Parts: sequence; structure tokens; C-alpha cells
Amino acid sequence: MPLFEAALYGMRITIRAFVAVALATAIPHPAHAQATRRVVAVFAHADDERVIAPLLAKLAREGHETHLVIATDGAKGIRDFARIPAGAELAAARAKEASCAANRLGVRQLHLLGLPDGGLASFDALGKLRSALVAIVDSLNPAVIITFGPEGGTGHPDHRLVGDVMTEIVQRDARHANIDLLYASLPTERLRTAPPAKPGVAGMAEALLTVRVPFEERDLAAQREEYACHRTQYTPTEMEAVNRYLAHAFNGMVWLRPWNGTLRDPEIFRP
Repeated sequence: MPLFEAALYGMRITIRAFVAVALATAIPHPAHAQATRRVVAVFAHADDERVIAPLLAKLAREGHETHLVIATDGAKGIRDFARIPAGAELAAARAKEASCAANRLGVRQLHLLGLPDGGLASFDALGKLRSALVAIVDSLNPAVIITFGPEGGTGHPDHRLVGDVMTEIVQRDARHANIDLLYASLPTERLRTAPPAKPGVAGMAEALLTVRVPFEERDLAAQREEYACHRTQYTPTEMEAVNRYLAHAFNGMVWLRPWNGTLRDPEIFRP
């Protein structure tokens, strides 16, 4: 190849490479280029989801696949104002409330296990709980599982047991090594200054809640809407008090603790 043609050929290659780099730099990436994740929230009772409700709304809004598992039937959650006795009628009402809440949060699928309210500590109930949760984890193969940690949110025994069993399932089987298991709670430092409300949350030290997911006002509004579904459990006045309590404790974020201190896949929780 003559010297002039060789120089011209080399110049063409250089220009093409420069243009390719310039185009790659100039073309913006989509705002939501992250892959869709499957997230499973596991709690004992319908209404326990309130502690992560803004996060569930945010994830659904961003296109992730969310599932909500409620372990007990809620049949013993009697309140005088509701005028529904303990038993099947109340369990049916609680199931409808759970469905209402799941819809308000954009949950893909609600899983009602129907185990005895306040009775998860028996060998029979624990065995059924474990079998049901294993089946859900195996069938869904989620990227993330969120449940209560050792303090059990409000300290309720059912809460503690659900979190314990979920932790056992994840840590026992090597197939689940890639699942991010997270404990949902609220920072004790903020709870000390929160307006009074019942039920309160036991909380965790803020330093341990290392996964902090900011949410938008519309996600907090979804939390208020889903909480309003639980009419057999709270009066309007109590709901308003709890909403103020949660808004203060959230401080614009949902607070989570990785069960083993590390988060394998942080991308889903990026702002």
C-alpha cells in the first residue's frame, strides 16, 4: 500500500474510533435501566407491612415484582369497636383488609398462609409455617426477602417467630446464598422523639440499619392508604396517630438491616 494511502486509511480508523466513543458518551442511559427484581415481604399479621409500606409502593412503581406473605389468619385480633367476634368471621374480614392493602401498594401477589393467630409457637404451627415459607422461596426464587428481625417489630411473639423461621430457611440452604435477607425496623433514636401511637415499634439502633431507602411523598401516601384498609383493627383517630408516628420515624426513608451485615445486590435500593 503506498505511503499516502496507508496514512489515509489510518486516519479513517482513528476518526471512526473517535466518533464511536463520542456517540457512546453522548447517548444517555435510561433512567431505570436496572433489571426487574422479585421481592418477598414476610410478616405475621395483616397490617405488619406498614413498617415497609412506602418501600413496597416504590418498588412496584419502579416495575419490580413484589409479593406479600401474611402468616396468620388474624382471627384473634378482636377490637370492641369493630363488633366482630374472634373466629372465622374476623379471619375473613382480615383477609379482605390484607387484599385491600396489597392492592394499594401495587403488590403482585398476596400469599395468605392462614395459620393460627397467636399460635405459631406450637410444633404443628411452626412446621406448617416453615413448609409454607420453603415452598414460597423455592417457587419464587426472590432476590430480596424482607421480614422482622430479632426484636419482632412490636415484640409480638408471632413476629419474632416468622422472622426466626425465615432466617433459618435462608441460612440453612446453600441454594439461597444469593438472597438478600433484610430485617425491617425503625431507628430507636427517632422513635424516642416520635409522637405517641399504639402499636409502637421496638426499633433497632440506627447504626445497624445500614440500608436506608429514600421514598417519595406519593409512596408515603400509599402507606396511609393501605393502612386505612385495616378498619377492624384501628379507629380513624388511631390510624392518624400511627401515620404521624411512622412519618416521623421514617424521616423520608425505609430502614433495613442486612441479616448478615452485607448486601449482595444494592442496585435495587439505589435512589
